[in-house]
Amino acid sequence: MSLTCRCICHQMPFKRWITYRSLSSQSYDIVISGGGMVGTAVAAALGNSPLLKNKKLLLLEAAPRKEYAESSTFSNRVSALSPASRDFLKGIGAWKLIEDSGRFKAVNKMYVWDACSGSDIQFTQTDESDDHLAYLVENDLSVHSLSTLLSQQADRVEVAYGTTVTQYGTDNTTSPSQPMKINLSSGQTISARLVIGADGFNSLARRSMGIKTTSWNYDQVGVVATLKLDKQEDGNVTAWQRFLPTGPIAVLPLSDDTSSLVWSTTPSHAKHLLALSPEMFVDELNHALIDNSKMDGMVNIVEDQYKKLLEKFGSFATSHEDQRTQPLPPTVLDIDKESRAKFPYGMMHADKYVAPRLALVGDACHRVHPLAGQGVNLGFGDAECLVRTIVNAVSLGADIGSSEHLVEYETERQRHVVATTAGIDGLYRLYSNNWTPVVLARSLGLMTVNALTPLKRLFMQHAQT
Repeated sequence: MSLTCRCICHQMPFKRWITYRSLSSQSYDIVISGGGMVGTAVAAALGNSPLLKNKKLLLLEAAPRKEYAESSTFSNRVSALSPASRDFLKGIGAWKLIEDSGRFKAVNKMYVWDACSGSDIQFTQTDESDDHLAYLVENDLSVHSLSTLLSQQADRVEVAYGTTVTQYGTDNTTSPSQPMKINLSSGQTISARLVIGADGFNSLARRSMGIKTTSWNYDQVGVVATLKLDKQEDGNVTAWQRFLPTGPIAVLPLSDDTSSLVWSTTPSHAKHLLALSPEMFVDELNHALIDNSKMDGMVNIVEDQYKKLLEKFGSFATSHEDQRTQPLPPTVLDIDKESRAKFPYGMMHADKYVAPRLALVGDACHRVHPLAGQGVNLGFGDAECLVRTIVNAVSLGADIGSSEHLVEYETERQRHVVATTAGIDGLYRLYSNNWTPVVLARSLGLMTVNALTPLKRLFMQHAQT
């Protein structure tokens, strides 16, 4: 992959992009509120559907339109897209634009290990499909590719940048058949048969409809940076994650010699890391990836005996090489000096994803700890499912904003999201406890999953959907 991103699209059709001007209509079939990755994906997917070609679609984004600029360096805001997310983007035409840019990295292996024990697990994509474990893509490139699609759908999707929603109609006396009223910062009032709230975890759309949430903050923040690595023999196709007592540290490949860092740690330690010089930061990072001073000796003794037991069941296990070999993580040589930043962690889940004339997607209805890299993948899963539900309603001649059909979307997505959220939160709590019995239990569990191929495959399949 070349570090220099080729221009994705030189010739653009007429763009119906509006900034601080009157919209072309006061009445729309569908209004998407929020133009981040998930909201833009919903708009592009709706605009791509032949059954919706006669529907009036509008995407509202509070921020001004951001021009995508080519750069010789990588952004520190990247996502590990699952094969399911890749397939969704491929189906609407966005993945081709990402591929043409040459600015993404496929992950073929993942190595996860515990700093408090000798337990580890390795995931390798070994089937004959063209899927990889994940695809690392900069968030700006994903949004740009989706925005490029919208510019090609200008006759079907209207886009209004710099436009903030101030209020959604919540008059309980209004008939359910009436459209949703939307008041804008420009002073205009528009209506929609369906509002799709993609406006983040502080969603005004969600709050306006009185949808309650369950939420809490984690005592961790994420420190991100772009890393320069020594040469990797495998071409840097391995994602690395180590669970430290203060939180997991992940090194994710971006190119043959560049990776993205997500270091989850305590707020005080994050402040310390950001204050270090680049050279001292690199030294502390390399030390954190190989330091074994936190190993629990009692756990290691039990692990050794358990490994011998597992070896007796080799016919049920993965190859002995996979069990015995513990690869060394890459050596970090330098960091992009402008790339260090931090962001807080939290969990949030909405009690409902839908209400009359409203459907929530992405962070507007769920937020998870990033240790499993599932945040945007859950959002793209929402987008695919919701668009499919809307298209099905249109094909049946039904009301697209009716809860009768929207609840199908809610049911399907909550089944997947709740299980994923609970699993991620459980992992966070399991690896935040360094009490010897807990370390031993999680270590033996991880070794068992690594040894039993069918069980490990189940974990991979869930993460990739």
